[in-house]
Amino acid sequence: MTRKTLFHVFIIAIITTSGFYYAKLRYIPALPLSHIAGETIEVRGVANSEAVPLDSESYQGVAAFSQRIEIRGPENLKELRLISNRVLFSDRMYHIKVQIPKDAYSLNPGSNHNLLSGYAVEIKDAGSNPNGFFKRLRTRLNDFMKRNFSSESSPFLMSIITGERSLLTKETRDAFNATGLAHILSISGAHFGLLLFILFRLFRFLVKALPYNMLVRLTLYLTPSQIAAILCIPFMIGYLGISDMSIPSIRSFIMITLFLFGLLIHRKGFWLNTLLFAAVVIILIQPDSILDLSFQLSFIAVLCIGMVAEQMDGRSAEQQGNRCDPQKVADFPGQKVAERLEQFKRFKLLPIALLRYCATALKISLAASIGTAPLVAYYFHYFSLVSPITNLIITPVIGFVILPLSLVSSFVFLASGVFPLSSFIDAITIFVLDAIKYTAQWNFADIKIPAFPPVLLVMFYLGILVYVFLTFHPSAYRLSSIAIPVGIAILPIVFYAGIKLSEHRGISITYLDVGQGDSAVVELPDKRTLVIDTGRKGFQTGGFLKYRGIKNIDAIILSHGQSDHAGGIFHLLRNFNIQEVWDNGRLIYPQGFVELLQREPCAPHAEKGSPLRIRKLQRGDVIEGSGYIITVLHPYDGFYTMHSKDSDGNNDSIVLRIQGHKNTFLFTGDIEKEAEEDLSHFGKYLKSNVLKVPHHGSRTSSSQVFVSAVSADIAVISVGRKNSYNHPHDEALDMLDGVKIFRTDKEGAIGIKELPDGRLRIKTWKDLQFTEAKTVRDELMNFKKLFLVW
Repeated sequence: MTRKTLFHVFIIAIITTSGFYYAKLRYIPALPLSHIAGETIEVRGVANSEAVPLDSESYQGVAAFSQRIEIRGPENLKELRLISNRVLFSDRMYHIKVQIPKDAYSLNPGSNHNLLSGYAVEIKDAGSNPNGFFKRLRTRLNDFMKRNFSSESSPFLMSIITGERSLLTKETRDAFNATGLAHILSISGAHFGLLLFILFRLFRFLVKALPYNMLVRLTLYLTPSQIAAILCIPFMIGYLGISDMSIPSIRSFIMITLFLFGLLIHRKGFWLNTLLFAAVVIILIQPDSILDLSFQLSFIAVLCIGMVAEQMDGRSAEQQGNRCDPQKVADFPGQKVAERLEQFKRFKLLPIALLRYCATALKISLAASIGTAPLVAYYFHYFSLVSPITNLIITPVIGFVILPLSLVSSFVFLASGVFPLSSFIDAITIFVLDAIKYTAQWNFADIKIPAFPPVLLVMFYLGILVYVFLTFHPSAYRLSSIAIPVGIAILPIVFYAGIKLSEHRGISITYLDVGQGDSAVVELPDKRTLVIDTGRKGFQTGGFLKYRGIKNIDAIILSHGQSDHAGGIFHLLRNFNIQEVWDNGRLIYPQGFVELLQREPCAPHAEKGSPLRIRKLQRGDVIEGSGYIITVLHPYDGFYTMHSKDSDGNNDSIVLRIQGHKNTFLFTGDIEKEAEEDLSHFGKYLKSNVLKVPHHGSRTSSSQVFVSAVSADIAVISVGRKNSYNHPHDEALDMLDGVKIFRTDKEGAIGIKELPDGRLRIKTWKDLQFTEAKTVRDELMNFKKLFLVW
């Protein structure tokens, strides 16, 4: 090893060590949600989004609003979603007392643990926001757009101009996701780049149009391009100021500023160095941004586009080298004839040039889509099949028409109070949004991707890094060496897919953490999916189904009508294709509920004219499938409760038994001792390996005769943390003595799967979480979790 190599290794080691030390100094551990759930905390912050009215909630008897609050203190909280009865302004600082609900978080695969929600107890104005000037401009623009543009186009225009995305409807977000256009909704390099392109060309044209004497004097010191670069800088700062100051915005601003600086000093920057410099600056300012999804998506997209552009530039330069020198052509005696022939050739080759442009745009679109696809699939569990086409057709319309016109008009409005071309912008925006939503309705627009182990993500991007190294080191670059990064990135995915396709499909049940409520997802051997109860709001169940790549639910089984078991059905109806709802025949649905289901499709891809079927279950019903039998044990038409206090229908809960290859699972809803006694005479037909404990472990359930009749090996209690009922009660736990108990308030989600040999594989949410490593064994356990998935 040479001295030069040793010196380089030493420098890299110093930089790496310094980086880890710097990150450790700057690291502030996040406040554990378990410490603040159910508590009242005090925060200081500013509004970071528009106030969104909540139709389904009221607060202190009046209409409720939801707003994102950027926390300025304490430091271990970054952001929260505040529900209050007043609108907060972005140019003011507030001291807020926030009541964090006891069920503010859930421990399920697929749940969002990043954004904390809370209810405002007290709000005090703490003066103006130090960044108030740009915030006021942003608020002024948002208010104008809300008042003067249609309700459909204004949220979209606000998202690409000011970065305000809170008013986008779920339908619009889902449509952009399905068509692979979600990146347009976040201000990033495309937005800054197009603004720079237009302003730079405009300013350079105006400079060249100056009177000759003035132009000569100016160009003694600066070129027209340098003058245009200087004039563009204030506009770039202004756009960053009125934007949401997100990581992609800051990254784009840094890269464009470096590009403009390169023009001023007559140096053409190297895109990869510029990209890495922008990453270093952002990480120095905010070290934990490297874990932010927008940071990862933004930089990976630019990296992949840069690599494709680098290859195309190399080929273009190679082709140019094989052509005649234009200067030699100009010196030819028949220069005029040659010029005419060249013009004719260019006109004739225009279709070919257009095809080349489309091919280039398609390559760049594919590069960005393929490069970010694993991250999108890992976090959002879908992959857009139409993304290359929509980015080829729709993105140019937005990028070269809607965005520049809206940006220029916005700057004119802030300067003069007049927003030119507003009617035209509104009309073309509505047309484009309708086209996107129409495309999103196609059944093949996107495919759902089940969760996969993190190690596949690591290997894919390791392969990209190896490819970057080989590309920019010609001495190491050989055609045969391409197999190395391709093998690193692709082979693990192919190998994993092969394992999953050949995997035995036994009954798999996940008991979800939905707080003080019930919800379980049953995945059957014939690939059917049942949801037994939905929890109070349905978000946790919906999140888990998306995590598993499931968009079709064969049946939702509502054990009874209490909101903690059935309240989430509306959320599932709006977001999934549901074939049937099974109930006990005693539920009273809200007025118009059945008619609504028969009139409209239940989910974005559901077909018109396919109404939802509601099916009544009662004792004796049997549903059979490949590898399973579902038997309904309760209720029946002749059953009536003796206790008037059971007005909530607990004893009318559906009780069903799912029998697999060698194991049985019993679901009991909220039945109490009266229903338990009625069931106990089933004897051996009630016996089950796994029992979902009735009524969250209440003392009014789990009688000795019932528990003995079931004789379960495993008991699952679905219960909320710090619940006001103090469930599970000691009396119920005593009855379950000798049974292995799992609780959703302690372990989070609980998954039980029947294996081919009849054994049950049990896992909990906590089993898959990385922990702070204090020993080598802890580190090895964390490494093992890279290969695990629910």
